[in-house]
Amino acid sequence: MANQIPWQVEMIRHEPHRPMTAFFRFLNAAGECVGAFAYRLQNRVTIYELMMDPDVSVVQVDFGEPGALISVHVRRCNWRNGLRRDISRLFGLLKRRPSAHADPTRIAPFTPEGVATTSATPLVSLVIPTRDRAGLLARAVETLFEQASWPHLELVIVDNGSVEPETFALFDRLRALPNVSIVRVDEPFNFARLINAGARAAQGEVLALINNDVEARAADWLAPLVRLAIDPRVGAVGAKLLYENGTVQHAGVMLGIRGLTSHAGVGRAADDPGPYGMLTTTRRVSAVTGACLLTRRDVFDALGGLDENFVIEFNDVDYCLRAGAAGHAIVYAAEPMLLHKEGATRQARPLREQEVRDRSLFMRRWGHALVDDPYYPPDLTLRDESLSPVERRNGE
Repeated sequence: MANQIPWQVEMIRHEPHRPMTAFFRFLNAAGECVGAFAYRLQNRVTIYELMMDPDVSVVQVDFGEPGALISVHVRRCNWRNGLRRDISRLFGLLKRRPSAHADPTRIAPFTPEGVATTSATPLVSLVIPTRDRAGLLARAVETLFEQASWPHLELVIVDNGSVEPETFALFDRLRALPNVSIVRVDEPFNFARLINAGARAAQGEVLALINNDVEARAADWLAPLVRLAIDPRVGAVGAKLLYENGTVQHAGVMLGIRGLTSHAGVGRAADDPGPYGMLTTTRRVSAVTGACLLTRRDVFDALGGLDENFVIEFNDVDYCLRAGAAGHAIVYAAEPMLLHKEGATRQARPLREQEVRDRSLFMRRWGHALVDDPYYPPDLTLRDESLSPVERRNGE
């Protein structure tokens, strides 16, 4: 990190003649990835600057657009390249663009109808992967399972190599409870594989995939989510998640933000309706986070579970997009609101090697879907998750 220098990346979109997204990977002479980012190529020519190692030698580009053609030029920053950047931005500002139009029909409220399970109160299996962090897991189990009012509930904990005595003591206590099972998986971390292992051990008609850092705030938290999940039209349901400071962490996943995906409404107040009421409306979305995702067993099995090629990231979004492609609705539930404790403390850091691979695969598989999210109003920005009005500037 200390010896990084500024680089300028010029991206030229030859085909198609419309915006597209791509994932750029920069390799050194040894073939190691020293930088990566996703970008929406709004204009034919886009110039982007970033800090990278000084020995960049190869650029690899991933995209999901058949027939797409992109050329990339990488240069160390100097005054000439700065002038090239400024000229490119000037032409971008002068170029006439159609105004972004409001389209409130993209906010599609959803009301559950019908029951696709054997009863309206089916057995729900909470599947929680974990590795140590006994205090975090204990609180999740207490609020999501032990205090829950849902009449038919089981807990499946997937232990990925815990070693701490406090964790084993918690497991011993939980094994004494009815409808609790603990599955041990001693292998390198693969979130999708852990979830699939838990699903195989689960008995419920509805699977609730839950992170070990999520807490419920009320005993009846499951009821509104299950009512949506058992609707025959629905493939997956995601809950509204809050940081510990009470601001929004997740209100559905939006496609195309920063060239990839992002959570709607991050950092807004819990009761902030957002544009078009999108944060306080139970509605269709393209995807929801796997931190709290409900899906019926029949849907999960038909899709083959989570794709284990996505080891860390995007296994949840990929699942939702595959469910949507199969004709199922993906629904964000505005109620209840759960706490997601860990996410607010995460710090920005370089991408890990596996995260780069996950993003590369996701772009190749779903890059075409990132161009235009059918449930995201086009007059809102794609630069970040702020939901602010779009700014028609070069490179957006």
